Order: sequence, then C-alpha cells, then structure tokens
Amino acid sequence: YIIFAKKGSKPVEQAPSPEPITVKGTVVDKNGTPLIGVSIVVEGTTLSTATDTEGNFTLTTDRGTMLSVSYVGYHGQRIQVTNTALLQIVLDEDTIVLGDVVVTALGIKKEAKSLSYHVQQVSGMDINRVSDANFVNNLNGRIAGATINSSAAGAGGSARVVMRGVKSIAGNNNVLYVIDGIPLPNLSSVQSDDIYEGAGQTGDGISNLNPDDIESLSVLSGPSAAALYGSAASNGVVIITTKRGQQERLSLTVSNSTSFSTPLLLPKFQNTYGQTEQGSYQSWGEKLATPSSYRPADFFQTAVNVSNAVSLSTGTEHNQTYVSVGTVNARGIIHNNNYDRYNFSARNTSLFLDDKMTMDIGFMTSFVTEQNMTSQGQYHNPLVPVYLFPPGDDFRKVEIYQRYDASRNLQTQFWPYNAGFSEQNPYWITEKERQINHKVRYMTNLSLKYEFADWINLAGRVRLDTDNERHEDKRDAGTSAPLFASVNGFYTLRQKDSRQIYGDVILNINRYFYDQRFNITAHIGTSIEDFAHDEDMYGGTLHGVANLFTYENIDIVRREQTGYRKNKQAVFASAQLGYKSMVYLDVTARNDWVSTLAQAESNSFFYPSIGLSGIITDIFDIRTDILPYAKLRVSYSEVGNEPEAYLTIPTYPMANGYPRTQTRMFNPNLAPELTKSWEAGLNLFLLKDRVKIDATVYKSSTYNQFFEPTLSASTGFTSVVVNAGQVDNKGIELSLSYQETIGKFHWSTFLTYSANQNKIIELLPGWTVPGTDNVVSLSELDMGGTGSYKMVLKEGGRMGDIYVNTLKTGEHGEIWVHPVDQIVYPDNNNFVYAGNSAPKYNAGWGGTFGWNGLSLDFLFTARVGGIVVSNTQAILDAYGVSQVSADARDAGGVIVNGRPIPVKEYYQTVGGGTSGIGAMYVYSATNVRLSELKLSYELPVTQWCNWLKGATVSAVGRNLFFLYNTAPFDPEVTANTGTYYQGIDYFMMPSTRSVGFSVKLHF
Repeated sequence: YIIFAKKGSKPVEQAPSPEPITVKGTVVDKNGTPLIGVSIVVEGTTLSTATDTEGNFTLTTDRGTMLSVSYVGYHGQRIQVTNTALLQIVLDEDTIVLGDVVVTALGIKKEAKSLSYHVQQVSGMDINRVSDANFVNNLNGRIAGATINSSAAGAGGSARVVMRGVKSIAGNNNVLYVIDGIPLPNLSSVQSDDIYEGAGQTGDGISNLNPDDIESLSVLSGPSAAALYGSAASNGVVIITTKRGQQERLSLTVSNSTSFSTPLLLPKFQNTYGQTEQGSYQSWGEKLATPSSYRPADFFQTAVNVSNAVSLSTGTEHNQTYVSVGTVNARGIIHNNNYDRYNFSARNTSLFLDDKMTMDIGFMTSFVTEQNMTSQGQYHNPLVPVYLFPPGDDFRKVEIYQRYDASRNLQTQFWPYNAGFSEQNPYWITEKERQINHKVRYMTNLSLKYEFADWINLAGRVRLDTDNERHEDKRDAGTSAPLFASVNGFYTLRQKDSRQIYGDVILNINRYFYDQRFNITAHIGTSIEDFAHDEDMYGGTLHGVANLFTYENIDIVRREQTGYRKNKQAVFASAQLGYKSMVYLDVTARNDWVSTLAQAESNSFFYPSIGLSGIITDIFDIRTDILPYAKLRVSYSEVGNEPEAYLTIPTYPMANGYPRTQTRMFNPNLAPELTKSWEAGLNLFLLKDRVKIDATVYKSSTYNQFFEPTLSASTGFTSVVVNAGQVDNKGIELSLSYQETIGKFHWSTFLTYSANQNKIIELLPGWTVPGTDNVVSLSELDMGGTGSYKMVLKEGGRMGDIYVNTLKTGEHGEIWVHPVDQIVYPDNNNFVYAGNSAPKYNAGWGGTFGWNGLSLDFLFTARVGGIVVSNTQAILDAYGVSQVSADARDAGGVIVNGRPIPVKEYYQTVGGGTSGIGAMYVYSATNVRLSELKLSYELPVTQWCNWLKGATVSAVGRNLFFLYNTAPFDPEVTANTGTYYQGIDYFMMPSTRSVGFSVKLHF
C-alpha cells in the first residue's frame, strides 16, 4: 500500500496486515498419550483454547504470533505460528505425570486426576504377559477389589469376577463387560449346582475375545464409576478398549505362545492296601506284599495350548486401519478335552468433511469349538472311576475299554465294576461320550462423531452382536443303559441364538472459560438396547440304528423351546465442573425404561451419582519432591438392577415337557433392585513419582431384593415374586506401586489388597397377600448343595455362608462313639455353620526387573480366609483309596476323643453315601501361590537388519506352585461361576501348572 501524507511528500510503504490462519495440533506426553485440557494461549491476546479428549486443538490466529502451551505438572512450551502444518507438541514431565488418561463409562476418556471414583487401568501388555485362553484370569492379583475364580472346565472356561462383594440374592453378581464403550450381553451358561451335573460345560461370552486385540482395560469397581451404564453395571464394569490403526506408521506384529500343563494339585492316594474282595471297588483289603504301581495321576496327559496372533496396523493423518487374526488350539489334561478358537477383527478410522467427521467402523468374529469340557460331578466324569479304582487291581484291563459284541456287530463298553456312583469306564467316557459345542459370534459396530467446534461434538454408535451356538451330546451304543442311553445310544442337539442391538447418541461438551480457570465437561445422551434369546433342544435315546446321530433315529424324545426378549431405553447425562485443574465436581443422572418391568405399575427408574475430588497439593500449593501429588475424592451413587425376564409378565411354565397354566401370582408392584453406595479415596504420589498409593473405602446397601415365597393353597396360587431384603457390603481397596531406574537397570513393583465384609440385613420380614390376611415371610433361605454341604442365607449372616452336616455328639460336645461297637453315627438332618466361601482379603504382589533388554516379571497372589468343603476327599476316604485311610490303618485306628477306633467303619460313616459328613471335610481356603513368572529378552535385531523392528523371546510359567495351601484341591477353582455352589469340590477337575515359551516379532 502507498500512502501520501501531504502534497509534495514522498510516498511511504506500510506493512500488510497479519494473515489469519487456522492452526491445528495434538499435544501428547513423551509416551504418546494424549493430554486433555492443555491450555493454548495466543500471547498478548485473550484468544485461547484447550485440547479435547484426544489431545487435539484448533485455533485461528495470525501468522507469526506466539503460542504459549501450558499444563499442570509439565514444562511449558512457546511455539511460533509459521504455517498451517499440523503441530505435534510433546510436553515433558515436570515433577509428576498428572495427565494420565483413562477410559471411563460409555468409552469417555478423562484425566485420571479429575475422577471422583476409583478406576484401575491395566495395559494390554500386562494382560497378555502370560497367555491364557480366557484373559480375565490374568486380572487376578492385578485388580484391587475383585475376587476372581477360574472355571474347573479348563481352557476357554468361564471366569467368576465379583467386585466389592456379592450384592444380589436372586440376580447376577458378575461384572459387566464393555468393549469400546458398548456393553456386552450376558452370555453366561448354565452352571452345575448338584452332585450329578458338570459335563458339557461351555465358556462365557467374554472368553470369545482375542486378548491380543486389547489396547487397555479399565476396571470400574464401584457403582459410582458405573452409574451411566444403567442396571447392568451395579456389580462393576470391566471396560475394554481395542486397538486401532496408528497414524503415519506401518507395523506388523507376529506372536506365538506355547505352554504345557499338568495338574497342580491332586488328592493323595494310597497304594499299599488292596481290594476288599476280587472284583470289588472297595479298597479295604489286606496290605499288599508289594505296593501297587497304579497312580491316578498317570491318567492325565500333558496339556498343550498354542496361541498365535498376527496384526497389521497402518494409517495416515486421515485414515487408520487395524487388522488381526488370532488362533488358540488347546488340548486339556483329559484326553479328548479340546478347545479351538479362531478370531478375526478389522477396524478402520477415518476423517472427512474437512476433518470434522470421524467414522469408526469395526468387525470382530470368533469361531469356537469346545469338546468334553467337564468341571465336576458324577455323570460323564472320568475322575470318579479313576480316583476310586482299587490299587490292588490291574488298571491295564480297563484301558481296553471296549469289547466286540458279535451278536450286534459293534464294540460295546467293558466295565466290570459298580461303585455305586453311576460311573463308567473312564476311557469310554473320554472316547465315546462326546459333548461338542460349536459357537460363532459376530460383532459389527459403527460410530460417527461430528465436531461442530473444538469444544462440542455429537457422537452416535450402533453395534450388532450375534451369537449362535450348537451344543451336541453324542453317546455311543454301549453307554450305560437305561440311565444315560438306550442300547443304541443317545443324541441331543441344543441350538442357542442370541442377538443384541445397541445404539446411542451423545452430545459431548468440553469447554474452558473465565481465563481458563474453569472448565466444564458434559455428556448428554440417549440409548436403546434390544436383546433376544432363543433356545431349542431336541433329542433322546436312539431307536433302531446304533450310533446314528440324527433326529429321525431318536426314540424317547426330550424337547425344549424357550426364549425371551428384553428391551431397555434410557436417557442419561453427566457433567464435570473443574476449577484450575485442581477441584472437580461430578454429577450423573440416568433414567431407564425396561421391558422386564412391563405390566408393573412403573417400568421406569431413575438413579443419580455425585462426586467431588480435589488435588490437595495444588489447592494449598504444597507440592514438594517428597509429596508432589495428593488427591482426595468422595462420591455417592444409586444404581438400579432390573429383574429377570417374565417376572412381571404371566407366562406358561413347562412341566414334564408340556406347558401348564401359570400358578404364580401376578404382582404389579415390583420394582428394580437398588444399590446405594458411597466411597472415599486418597491418591498419593511420593518421592518424585517413584511411589504411588491409591486407597479407597466404600459401603453399599442393596435393597428391593427379589424373593418368591410359597403361598397357601387358599390363595389359588403357588407363589409370588416380591421385593424385600437388604444386603450390605463394606470394604477397603489398596494399591501401591514403586519404580526405580539406575542406569540400564530398572525395576518396578506393585501391591494390591482388598477386603470386603458382607452382611444380610434383612430377607422378607412380611408381605401381606392382597385381598387376604395371609402374611408370608422368610428369615432363612436354603440355596441347595450336595447333601452334606449347602449354602444358607439368614438374616444377620452373609452371602456365601456354608452349612454342613455333622456327626452325633455327646452332652459335652464330643463326637459320640458307640461304647460297644466303637462306631460313630451321623446326626441326621442337623446342619451347622462351617464358615463362608468368600475370602477375608485378597492380595497380589508383582514386579519387573529389567537390564539391558533382559527382564524378569513375577506375580504372587494370596487369598486369605474363607473355607471350602471337599466331598471328593470324603468319598476317597470311604472307599479306602486315600492316603489318610492307609495312614490310619498303619497307626492301628482313627483317633477320636483321644482313643483309636476301627478305621473302615469310621471312614465309611464320615465319607459314606454320596457326599459324606461335611463337618469332617472343611478346610481353610487360604492359599498363597506363584501365579506368574516370565523371563524375557529383547533381541538387538536392529543391529542386524532394518526390516525387523523388534524381537522378544520369553520363557513363561503360570500357576507354578503353592507357598501355602492346606486344602486337598485348589480353593480358587470353581465348578460354578454363579452366585451359589461355591467352595465345594465334588470330583472337580484339578487346576493346572503351565510352563512354556513365547516369541513376538515386530516388523
């Protein structure tokens, strides 16, 4: 421009006005983790912005201006704006990392420092440190507040995960699993809960997931953290974030993990006393001249588990893709117990519409085949005849398990024994009785997010999750008839089909105001979930042709057809107000409308939560190298739990295979269970971030439990479902970590501790039948068991209380012994309290030592308190095959009341029947074990070639040995992953010790 000041003066050139440009960038820490809420200010102006949950920001300013980037706990930076290139800003820590990002409810990312509730995060690397077919088992010892039990069914079996104690008497108490912000349906299977069942088990829904696809995992152990997920989250939530393509990076990862397993702990057997008589299955005979070479341990084979995974990640600034394939092929410790899983996943994330729209589309599928997954029980369990086989007999003749029947022109079972437990030849069970499960699962999801501005966006998600299962039970001709089959065999086919459609829309706001002193993060949304389950079974004994497993060949028919559909709609909102990134107030609210309360007076229920947290070291400006960070938090929440399907809708129950008229009274006043919970916590970082402490105390009360008391015949109904009862839980969760680096040597260690106290405050004090004067009440509930063991709920007692039968006692409490026969007697129908199946506390201690590419990882776990009962040991004693029974014979008798009495008669009383005298077989569940051990070496491959970016070889071990255990079986293995039938061993499959190796290559 040329300006003339006055006539005759020289023209003066003026510099052009600054050119406005739009600056975009991302702020991360040195590990590449996005930092939320980083302040970006144009120096000399009031123009500013802050990074979103992905660490991104957008700002329009003039070319040449200076940006001031600042964040609490990090060294600030000054950056001059020169062009529109995407800024990649990496902030270095000052004294402590305050910007850790964790994934919370609905997949929302938040700063760890801003949370008012307890969230624990585990990386995908830690989850896969030692491979397991069901990765949930690897959380044991790493998560405070969780009690985790693995299924006795072996590889691919379900896992029982209970957070902060059992809360619901009639409902589900396992955690909710969430993948990428969307809850998964509950696909748990029917569990064994008596002395007979346990064969043909199957894994739960989460066991289908490929653990190599997991980027990170967050555990929301309390209802406060899970309030936005609704009724399914009252027991806590495990949030899984899966991997996606990485920007400007192409990488290929190939890994293999191979392990070999043997039984960790078996009962102790004797081999010095023979059969009572030839052909008998009792071992109360004379002492053998030469100890028997028969060892039940020889029946087991070495299990093999081979896991392979291949993943490809690639991407540009606007498009990222991740693809993976995984396989698991496992052979159990029992022959023909097999597990095979094949996973495929693909995910693509892309930007378009001037980078305002983000589309994330993913697909995951799994193909699973399970065969002969047995957890326990009498029927179809090879351990019964193997454990009870008399050591004086020749087991080799049993190994030839079938004989040719010329009259039928086929092979039939050889089994010349009858122990009274419906047992069969163990090899016939493994070879000729096949329970085969085929499962196919597809998960397809799509999410769209549109950014109206850098502080507000609208996101929508939808997922279709289908699960199709085919369970076959094939028993060859020769199987024991008529109990298990006809002379021609047995065949059933059960088809299960489940489908979940989930969708939500969420408006997200993240805004700083008042000179960056305040910020508000808000989420307002609505969701819908529709779940349908159909199940059909047809089968029975075979008719005319042996071993022809078709519908046309079925004679005596068994048929079932069941199903249900559930629909849940919700609106929800959450808001967090922060002040100077050091004080945060959280509020959430949700309202559900559920179909399971259809025809009730109200199918709607509301629940809120509120929390407050403050960083004490910033509020009072007392940060030092010794105490760089201290935070206090407190929260309160209410969470509902809807009833099971059809409790409020009259249906036609089945009886003897046919529908019958509904005899349960309709109750329109049913309401959902309600859990009220509060928690308070303290977070401390000490010694320049070397020591981190996270402590939480909590208390919860669960009301409106569901009961179904029986009614008087005069009412015209047999039962009614009502709300009543209260179960309380309170406890403490503690986690501590320490890390140190000295030159090339680094080491870190962590400790987790959790203790929970449970109490049944009230069951059903009284409910008046409408229109009558009849009052029904319950002060005690028998939840069933084995005959010598049962779980009983009583007011003032605890969930998981175990009661056992006992021997007859004298007036002073001593065991009564017949003065002449010297025999003890059972006290019929008298059950006494033995203890509780839950531990007093759980603890885990792990760590890593590393030096120059070499690292050693370890994990010890401890469960302290609680009791278990072994019916297996009782029956082994009764049959004289246990080492205990042999030791007593060698000693001349069993010492009772200080005097020896006859061994055989004693053990046939205390171990006799189908389950023995439970009071004599109660053991402490306390145990300490070395759970994981891994020695790894990162090969310096980059020195040899540039196309291989990394290679790691490892020797691994899992569940290696007990440091302490007094029970005759592993107390942490369970035959039932539900609420009841815990702490009981009835010929349960043993847990396993695994050793192996792994190789991982990065290209």
